[in-house]
Amino acid sequence: MNKSDARLLKKYMNHIKLEKRLAANSVESYERDLTDFLEYLDSHGSCITQADSVNISEYVIHLSKDKNFSDRSLARSISSLRGFLKFLLEDDYIIPEMLEILEPVKLKESLPVFLTYEELQKLFSVVDTSTASGFRDRTMLEMFYSSGLRVSELTDLKIGNVYRSKQLLLVFGKGSKERVVPYSDDAARYLHEYLDRIRHTLMKKGDFNEYVFINNRGGRLTRQGIWKKLKEFAALAGITKDISPHKLRHTFATHLLEGGADLRSVQTLLGHASINTTEIYTHVEHKAIQKEFEKKHPRENINFEETEDE
Repeated sequence: MNKSDARLLKKYMNHIKLEKRLAANSVESYERDLTDFLEYLDSHGSCITQADSVNISEYVIHLSKDKNFSDRSLARSISSLRGFLKFLLEDDYIIPEMLEILEPVKLKESLPVFLTYEELQKLFSVVDTSTASGFRDRTMLEMFYSSGLRVSELTDLKIGNVYRSKQLLLVFGKGSKERVVPYSDDAARYLHEYLDRIRHTLMKKGDFNEYVFINNRGGRLTRQGIWKKLKEFAALAGITKDISPHKLRHTFATHLLEGGADLRSVQTLLGHASINTTEIYTHVEHKAIQKEFEKKHPRENINFEETEDE
């Protein structure tokens, strides 16, 4: 991209980092999307201050057709671009028509993918806990399922933010918002054993690392590393669903609702800013309501038979 576009991009990235205080993962995603857009303009002999609505339309078509973006990926890219264009419009770098043509993508409603109890047991059972790294991996799975953590929250979890006596974690979610989440007795057995007896064996002598989950060289585990491990465990367990850390988060929420938790409580545990985000799980709540209706409604238990007058 040219120097003028690079300067504007840097200005915008500073804005969302310092003023809007977006999480590092969100900032990286925005920068990736916008860099792709500006490089596209540059390759077509244009720049952001000279572009028009036709350039915007052609770029969206390019993402959809040439890059074969899914609706969700396209929606994310368009959202990134809309934010950038709004920022530029405020300082009159672009004309309003460029933003007006960029309509948000309406996503088809889809139910979240989650594991059944049986699939979860299979996933846990394939992890070899006789090794230090295997015990760490099983502990990670327990924490994902027990607390519904995002993968970034798990990789960022520090030893000082584990409160053993109360079985609570202090985690930092999107926008660095902190929340306290509990973890189960099963997860506690693994986590406390890992911290007391296993974790130090993964460290090099004399090294120090404040993060709970570390790799075999003593460094902090990465999101990519965790993702790869989950794929390997799913394959070993014979699970054909597309497994990811986020799917374990969906599993946590779904099983809570199936167990009778209310949507507001799940919203708090997941760290969703809006109840609208949590409402993707209402399909589970509706099932529970239907079962309760069938079990408790008087019409299901009373047989109104016609009686003859005496």
